[in-house]
Amino acid sequence: MHKGGHIMRKILIGTFLAIAAIFITAGSGFDSTGNKPVSGLNAPKAQAEEEVHGPTSTLSPLQKEMLSLKQDGLCYYKTTAGDEWIHPEKYGFEATDTIYELFAFEQEFDANGNPKYTDIVVPREIDGGTVIDCNSFYNHYEIKSLRVKAAYSSWRVYSTQSYEEDYQGSRVSGCTNLEYYEMAEDTTSLNKWKLEGCNSLKTIVIPKGMKEIFASTFSRCKKPEKVIFKKFSNLENITGVKKLPWWRKQHTKKNGMVIYKNCLIDTGKREGTLIIRGNKIKKIMANAFADSKAETIKVTGAPKLCTWTFDDCNAKKIILGKKINVIPYRCFGWNDNLKEIHILSKRKIIWGVDSYGNDQGLHMCIPSSEKLDIYIHSDKFHTESVKKWRCDERVTVHVPKKVLAKYRKYTKCKVVAL
Repeated sequence: MHKGGHIMRKILIGTFLAIAAIFITAGSGFDSTGNKPVSGLNAPKAQAEEEVHGPTSTLSPLQKEMLSLKQDGLCYYKTTAGDEWIHPEKYGFEATDTIYELFAFEQEFDANGNPKYTDIVVPREIDGGTVIDCNSFYNHYEIKSLRVKAAYSSWRVYSTQSYEEDYQGSRVSGCTNLEYYEMAEDTTSLNKWKLEGCNSLKTIVIPKGMKEIFASTFSRCKKPEKVIFKKFSNLENITGVKKLPWWRKQHTKKNGMVIYKNCLIDTGKREGTLIIRGNKIKKIMANAFADSKAETIKVTGAPKLCTWTFDDCNAKKIILGKKINVIPYRCFGWNDNLKEIHILSKRKIIWGVDSYGNDQGLHMCIPSSEKLDIYIHSDKFHTESVKKWRCDERVTVHVPKKVLAKYRKYTKCKVVAL
């Protein structure tokens, strides 16, 4: 036999012996090091109980080193406002002011595996020092209520478990027994990741700082039976709440519109020409026209528009009345059918103000094959916001001759005279 054949036979014999060794080891009940492996059936009772009742300590070595104070399972790191923020004065603090970062929660269990802390209250202050909620209560199934009185929140700085746990910033994801949840005052948005697995949720308290409750918010948890708004007027998007059947039914008017605290939440399935009279409606929320079948929408009076107000509507023409001169960022959203926008105000138009007061300019989301005409009747020009327009030659802007040159200078649109 030639040399290659000898090599092949050695490989085959070696492979056979290795496989045989694996079977012999497995049958003996010992691993490759000679130690008997621990299985789910023969694991010590203490280990099994730890899996059922959760760990008694979740702090990493780094967290233990940083721990300054522990109260009712809440672990704090004492620092200063200057270390917490680059510009503490923006939040009303001096650089030397004391800050307590809540960076971890460490549950305690009794001999029977019962948790000690099930109703958690995160204080606003400790000994005059401001508390910042930096913690994730991720997978703490034993918590039944969580009331965060802290005015500020942040992502955790010191990881306890894994990147996955930190990634979404989901303070209560996996809290399967959580029934009552009140967030920090500066929480600005809610989505499906932040409540994922909260399968016992009954009441949720929406803080003053909340701006957006996205459509998917309650898609991965139990839908709450009660929603409490601390300051509804600050909200611009409550699509997630209006999808709750009981809430929508409670606030739907005879004409099919969903209205709450003088805010138009949903117009219903109107057809033809839809006129929204702003003398009673003070704000038109995001996605208010998503169910509308109207081909023309006209808004009169001076209601406040929001980001995504006209998103996903069926209209071919949108007309904004003479008193409306602030056009929020992505106000018109994404619309396949939209052909014309008429802005009748003669006042200076402020373009692209987002939910946080920043000028973002006009941003139109239109299909690549479509074209859009915007008719602007004001001869006053707001340079800073027009500079930030993100529209191309598919958008034709019709403006008074007085400002024709300026629109041509600062935009990429096709600009023509009215």
